[in-house]
Amino acid sequence: MKGKICIVDHDFASRGYLRECLEREGHEVIILDSGFQVKPLLNGEGFNVFILNIDTPGVREKNLLIELKKTKPSRILLIVSERGDSFLKEAIELGVYGFIYRPFNPAEICTMVSHLIR
Repeated sequence: MKGKICIVDHDFASRGYLRECLEREGHEVIILDSGFQVKPLLNGEGFNVFILNIDTPGVREKNLLIELKKTKPSRILLIVSERGDSFLKEAIELGVYGFIYRPFNPAEICTMVSHLIR
């Protein structure tokens, strides 16, 4: 099953690797470089998975995660630089499905996304 994925990441290289891997698997991928760009997209047809880099501007906003939780059921994965960040516990309570710790392997993330879409 192919899905619609939204990657929100300020890091050009990271989002490029993820996009390439996910598109090779047949997924439709939308890339944003700020969490502030997500809200206008939420009124559309919806995404299966959101992959959000926690260090990207606008991603740590509680309101973003609250808005994502209200939309069509989708999974949220956070790309995280360090373990033990106090925001992570709050993110779980706000509906984040899982975490991707840096350094990450794009192929593993693509496999995880494919399983989440099934």
